[in-house]
Order: sequence, then C-alpha cells, then structure tokens
Amino acid sequence: MAENGLAAYVIPATDPHASEYLPEHWKTLYWASGFTGSAGTLVVTPDFAGLWTDSRYFIQAEQQLAGSGIELVKLVIPHTTEFVGWLADTLPEGAIVGFDGDLLSRLWHQQLEAGTRPRGIRLNPHADLVSPLWTDRPPLPAEPVFEFPVKFAGASRPEKLARIQERLAAKKATHTVLSSLDDIAWTFNLRGNDVPYNPLFVAHAVIGLHEAVLFIAPEKMPDAIRRRLSRDGIKTLPYTSVANYLGKLPAKSTVLLDPRRMNQNLPGALPESAKVLDDVNSTTWLKACKTPAEAAHTRQTMIRDGVALTKFFYWLSQNIGKQKITERSAEVKLHALRREQPNCVGESFGTISAYGPHAALPHYSSTPESDIELRPEGLYLLDSGGQYLGGTTDTTRVIALGPVTDEQATDYTLVLQGLIGVSRLRFPHGTRGYQMDILARLPQWERGINFGHGTGHGVGYYLNVHEGPQSISPGPVDTPMLPGMITSVEPGIYRPGKHGVRIENLVLCVESEQTEFGAFLAFETLTIAPIFTNLVKKNLLTKAEQAWLRAYNNMVFRKISRYLSPEEKAWLRSVTAG
Repeated sequence: MAENGLAAYVIPATDPHASEYLPEHWKTLYWASGFTGSAGTLVVTPDFAGLWTDSRYFIQAEQQLAGSGIELVKLVIPHTTEFVGWLADTLPEGAIVGFDGDLLSRLWHQQLEAGTRPRGIRLNPHADLVSPLWTDRPPLPAEPVFEFPVKFAGASRPEKLARIQERLAAKKATHTVLSSLDDIAWTFNLRGNDVPYNPLFVAHAVIGLHEAVLFIAPEKMPDAIRRRLSRDGIKTLPYTSVANYLGKLPAKSTVLLDPRRMNQNLPGALPESAKVLDDVNSTTWLKACKTPAEAAHTRQTMIRDGVALTKFFYWLSQNIGKQKITERSAEVKLHALRREQPNCVGESFGTISAYGPHAALPHYSSTPESDIELRPEGLYLLDSGGQYLGGTTDTTRVIALGPVTDEQATDYTLVLQGLIGVSRLRFPHGTRGYQMDILARLPQWERGINFGHGTGHGVGYYLNVHEGPQSISPGPVDTPMLPGMITSVEPGIYRPGKHGVRIENLVLCVESEQTEFGAFLAFETLTIAPIFTNLVKKNLLTKAEQAWLRAYNNMVFRKISRYLSPEEKAWLRSVTAG
C-alpha cells in the first residue's frame, strides 16, 4: 500500500463473475483474513483492518478473526456497502483507495465512487496487491464442461439466443456481455464443475444481434461440444481474449451490462464511443421464469428429494439414542440417501446439520472441531438441497429428537405460521417481495420477535440455489414476482445458546385468476417433505392454518408413500397426524 500510495485497500468476497461460491483461485478474502463466509468486505488502512459482514456470520467471524488483528464490523443492513461511509468519514481529502476492479462489481464501484468523491477521495481500481504476495495461489480450474440435455433444459441454444436477441432489440441494444456464470451456463445449455455445489464453469460471453461468442479456456472445451456450438452459430474464443474482443466492437455499439453481475474493469475495454446501458441481464429474467417443462421436471424432482428426506428422518428417529449419530455423520447419511434418487448429481449447497444451540447460527456448518452428538432430546435442524438434472432443491425441517420445551414448541409454531402466511397468499400482478415479507414476520412481531435474514430467495433450475432477480425480504428490491419464478419461503427464530427453528419450502409463482381488479397470482408449494406436527401448538393456529397444514401433509403422504417401505409409510403417517 505504501509503495502504491494507497491510504486504504478493499478486498471483497467475490470474483470477476460476482459468484457466491468461488473457485480456489479467487478466495482472496479467505487468503487475507481467514474468514470463510460468503459475504464480507475487508478494508485495510495503515493502522486499521476491519471486516464488514452481516448477522448470519457475526459469531463465525468473531471466532475466525480472533487474534488476527482484524476487527469485526457488523453490518446494520445485509448486502450493502456500509464500509463506503466509513472510508468517507475516516480518510483525508486526496486519499487514494485501491482495489482489484476485477473483483469489485460495477454497482459497488459506482456506490464507492458516489460515497467518496464528495470528500475528495480518489479510487484506483487497478491495484492488485494480492497476486504478488499469494505465491502458492491455486490455478484457475481446468475441468472440461459438459452438455445439459435439451430434454431437461426445455429449450435449445438457438431458441435461447433468439429470445435474448429479441430482448436486446427491444431495449435498442446491439450487444450484451455476460460474466455471471449461471447466466452463461443457462444460455449455452452447458454445465461444469468449477465451483462447489453450483454446476458452473468459468467463462465470459458476448451476445450481439447477429453473433454469440463464448470465452472459455480452450482446455475446458471438448472438441465435440465445440463443433456442436459452432453448428448453433456460436464461436468459442480463449477466456483471456474477452477484453480484446470488446475493444473491437463497432464504434457506435450500445452494450447492455448488468452492474450487479459485471466487474468494474471489463467495461473499460469497450470503445470510448460505445454506449453502456446498465440493466439487469436479459438472461436473468429468462432463466428466473421457468418454462412449463422446467416446472414439470421440478415437481418430479421435489418428490424424489422428499423421499430422500423422509427416509433420512425415519432412519434418524429409529436410531437416535441407540447408536452414535453426530451432526456430520447424519449429514453423510442424508447425502447417501439423496444420491440414491434418480438424476441426483450432488448437493446444491453446504448442508446445515445443526443440533441444539448450533441451530441458532443460521449458516452453521459443522466441522470436525464443532461436531457434536445428537441425543434423544431437543431440536435438530436440517437445511439441505440437491442438484438434479430436473431441478434444484432447498428444504429446511426441524424435528424433535425427544422432549422439548414450551418455548421451543411456540417458536416452531410461530415460524410455521409465517411459512403458511406467505404460502397461502394471492396477490395482484406486479407485487414485489418486500410487500409479502411482513406475512412471514407478523406472528413473531406480535410477540416482539424477529429474524435477521430475508424470507426468500430465487432458486435456479439445475443451477444456483440462490438466484435473482426476485426475493422476499424487507429490502426494497424493485422486482415483481412473475409466473414461473421459484422462490424459497424460510422464516426462522434463533435464540443464541439455546436453539434455532427454520422451516423452508420452495414455491412456484402461478397464474391464479382474472377479476375486475386485474390479474392475480398465487404460490404453488413445490417442496414435498413432511412438516412434523408434534411440535405444533395447535391452539396458536387459526382454522385456516390448521387446514393448510393438514392438506399439505396429506399431499406429501399421497405423493411419496409409494416409494417408502411399510414401516416408513406408517411412521410418516404418524408424525404428520393431526
């Protein structure tokens, strides 16, 4: 920093593709701090180092930063650039803030510039201080990509490109640049193994009204797939040549860039005369609204995933207290049962297998050091999901392993009421997620309780378990809920040192009815997994809520019982009775 004249240096927890899960090559924040969370920003000055992160990671960050000299700075609002205000208030006029613009999104750069420029602070987005110091840095992933069969994808590459080009023309754009890996994988019907959990590969893409180019390391592209891409009118060029290609676009090009999903440095390669149109990627909207074929595959996938979860909970109930079961061994058992299901290719995120007080950490991950044995008492929380050729799942359930307290049962019931409130909702076309969020929280607010994370996120189709553009949260995300969108509903209550409760289903936005007041939409619950009724305080539920719970559990039994043994079937009926 001294050699480069920098008063502060910023290291975000991301890569040039705005990814949630990073290839080892880009785990820069972890290298610099030891913090393993998926959301955080490190700011270093000559006399201070601070890590900004949100409430999901407060306890984890405190543990991982202990003794490092790095202070934990707690975000008030998740996923925001609150560190910008600190820089503006702390640094003197004329100070220079450095960072690697390949790792900082265009949106965050815009916010950083807007917050520091009035104070006379300058930015240097070309200060990569890490690469010279990280001498054993892992290389970029080199595994080959593979094709996603059209029978599951639901549309061919030419069909998808035509839809993208149609949207470009409507926005009067000549090109779009894609850097977000899930958008690229969806567009080209390809998948890869470059990051954990998400079937993605490292690449960029440029799509014009009359061209489509995929920028990928040559060793990652099998010859047979390259030929098929060529037949579909798609050119492949080396990953590192994207900037050179952008620099040669026609002078009067209008290029659509998604500032949330594009790093700061790449647009700098465009000709000076090119016009940049900041907007959400067309592909983000297209892949968020699942086709009828994708929805149909997802329904079948949810049944298979529900079978695996039911078999797991049956096994757990029959063996708890009889053999040693720990958080980690339970997770291994679940993964084995899920892998038995047709078309399952792995987990969709790191499983949260949390017993007792560990469940009070919303993003707990059991390690060899933290692993504890499950006992026939208290609550066990399991948040897990699978990647299937026919869709991506994400389900959270809480089960009583033995006697529970009145507080635990009350918390469980309040969380269930929040789930039901959102799931039963009918709403006019154009409704945003932040308008729905209160339904998940109202039962808790009435008792002075709240949870610190969003209520729901978009879910991909054999892609990212977390995708946009929609969400259900208090944040003012100006995205309407549209037919075909799959979104999680996952309220929770967390009591540090005691227990945690979260119940999560995935729902599909569907057309409901047309009235004199306009078009109305609704949610179809996709997740097929039992909600255990022995934890429910029925006196807290309304008749409508009780009816929803009965109907839901009856549907679960009807759809998965044929895949269960007689013993499993009898157990499922008993734990969902009432």
